[in-house]
Amino acid sequence: MVSNKIQLLVSALIIMMFINTTASYSVTHNVAATSGNIFSPANISVSVGDTIKWTRTGGSHTTTCNGSEGSTRPSGAPAWNAPLTSASPTFIYVIQVAGMYHYVCEPHAPDMAGNINAVASSITQLTEIVRSYELSQNFPNPFNPVTNINFSIPNSSNVVLKVFNNMGQEIETLVNEKLNAGSYQVDWNAVNYTSGIYYYKIQTEGFIETRKMLLIK
Repeated sequence: MVSNKIQLLVSALIIMMFINTTASYSVTHNVAATSGNIFSPANISVSVGDTIKWTRTGGSHTTTCNGSEGSTRPSGAPAWNAPLTSASPTFIYVIQVAGMYHYVCEPHAPDMAGNINAVASSITQLTEIVRSYELSQNFPNPFNPVTNINFSIPNSSNVVLKVFNNMGQEIETLVNEKLNAGSYQVDWNAVNYTSGIYYYKIQTEGFIETRKMLLIK
C-alpha cells in the first residue's frame, strides 16, 4: 500500500515537471557591415542572452560601443571595440544587460551606426506535451509595444519565426533554431517600429502559417 502511494507520488511529480518546464533559448542576430558604410539591419530588438554577430561584407570598419564617437550602452554592460576587416571579418557579442545600445563604426561615425534594444525576456518553453502544430494569435492585440506569440510543435524541428511589415519586408527574426517538441512563447518588442499592421510567420519541417497583428502607439 505504501509502495503504491510512493509510485503515485513519483508519477505526479514527473507529470508536474513536464507541465511546468520552462527553458530559455538564445538567438543569434546577424548584422552586416557593408562597403556602403552601413550596418544592416541598423536597428534590432533582442533579448538578454542573445548573441549579436557582425560580419564584414566590404570595406574596413569597427563595431564600437565604449563611449567614443557618441556610442552608449546600459550601465553594467561590457564595452566593446572590435575591428571588422579582411583579417578579422566577424565579431560576436553576447547581450548580458537589458537596455538600449548605440554603437558606431569609428572610421565612419556618426553616419555608420546601429541600435540594439535588449529586453529581459526571450523564447520560453511552456510545456513539452503537445499533439499538433499551432500558431496562436498574438496577445495582446492590438499591442504597444510588446506582444506575446505562442506556438506549438509536436516533434523536434528547426523553427523559424519571422516578423514582416505591411509591405511584406522581413524586419525581425524572433526564432531560428532547432527546438524540441513543446509549446513556446516568444516576446516581440516593437519599440523601434511605427504603428501599423505587421505579420508573423512560422516555418518548421512540417508546418507553415502566417498571422496578422496590429501595433498602435
